[in-house]
Amino acid sequence: MIGVTLGSYEITDKIGSGGVGDVYKAIDHLLGRNVALKFLRPGLADCAEVVQRFHAEARTLAQLIHPNIAVLYCMMREGDSLAMVMEYVEGRTFGQLLDSGPLPPERAVPLLLQALEGIGHAHAAGVIHRDIKPSNLMLSGNGCVKVMDFGVARCLGTVRQTRDGHMIGTAQYMSPEQVRGLESDARSDVYALGVLAYEMLTGSVPFDSESEYELCRAQVEQSPRPPRSLVPDLSPALETVILRALEKEPADRFPSVYALREGLLEAAPVADLGAGATDPSALDTRFIAMPQRVDVSVVPEIDSRPTSDLPPQPLSLARRLGVALPIGALALAALLLGAKLVRETPTKPRIEASAPVSTKASKARVAPAATRETPPAKRAQRSVAGKSDRKLRSTPPTPAQASASAPAKSGGHGWVIRRD
Repeated sequence: MIGVTLGSYEITDKIGSGGVGDVYKAIDHLLGRNVALKFLRPGLADCAEVVQRFHAEARTLAQLIHPNIAVLYCMMREGDSLAMVMEYVEGRTFGQLLDSGPLPPERAVPLLLQALEGIGHAHAAGVIHRDIKPSNLMLSGNGCVKVMDFGVARCLGTVRQTRDGHMIGTAQYMSPEQVRGLESDARSDVYALGVLAYEMLTGSVPFDSESEYELCRAQVEQSPRPPRSLVPDLSPALETVILRALEKEPADRFPSVYALREGLLEAAPVADLGAGATDPSALDTRFIAMPQRVDVSVVPEIDSRPTSDLPPQPLSLARRLGVALPIGALALAALLLGAKLVRETPTKPRIEASAPVSTKASKARVAPAATRETPPAKRAQRSVAGKSDRKLRSTPPTPAQASASAPAKSGGHGWVIRRD
């Protein structure tokens, strides 16, 4: 399958295999990202009932949008193969984390809390995982836990083949009711999480055997060894929480994963601070298709010194322009407004004193000659002359002025209108 292109997906590597099929890494050339393709085995794809339940479960998983759950993008069929297109998470599984031994509580409990958040979200949507184990939980490079492989065990109703042909990988984490073939619910996942917590804190599972029959019998009949017998430094409160999650009867366990979460927080309250913290020992991941996310919630450092002690900061060019431009605009507007006011100021009319007119002359008014307009040049000269003579109005008028101001005679060329 490596090198094969199915639609826009080019398969580049094989991630793993199991009893239901194989998982491959592929590049989505259409969207430029890495994805995980989970192919259902051709033999199972021929069973109509299995395919129908597989589709129904996929539709449910498509609604599970949570930071601690790997996203299901879509389903695709290629020939006789049916595959889920899933989010590709680059990092380490919990199984790889446990290869170096048990984890301290201050590190193990925060990781468990993240897993509980994702599984609790699935339970609220009516989806039971039924296959919780270290290989189905991944820790990415930014410290985020991703729950993988939802619903496959529930769809198929069989024990998966996970280790060299021996069906013992899942049996180590199966609840007693699952081993007996009874109907299971969310408390079956609580049991599997108790096994996972036991292993993360002690480095071993509660029950283990080379025989699948003996392993299943121990899950149903035997009591687990107390965790403190393996790790004496473990707190009694944390041991109590783990043993309650591993009770044989579902009614004696925590009723939900949220109740288990509250128990863990009460037993190890310091773990609540590190639930969302970055894991310092996680592998450095390479984001090929997408750049690494940047945490924008970090508050920048602020200088706590008094303002008087801080050195003066020069204004930038942008700030200087931002101050100077409005001032210059206001000055230019004021200048233009002043020039407009000066240009539009009206000139006061000039009033000259005239010689007294007799009663008979006042009764006559010349029509065309008296109303004839004065040429513009003469009006300008008259205005200038008027300005210079304002202070000398008491002087007698010149002969020209007297003749100009004298009333027109009746013998002129114009029309004369008389009033009787």
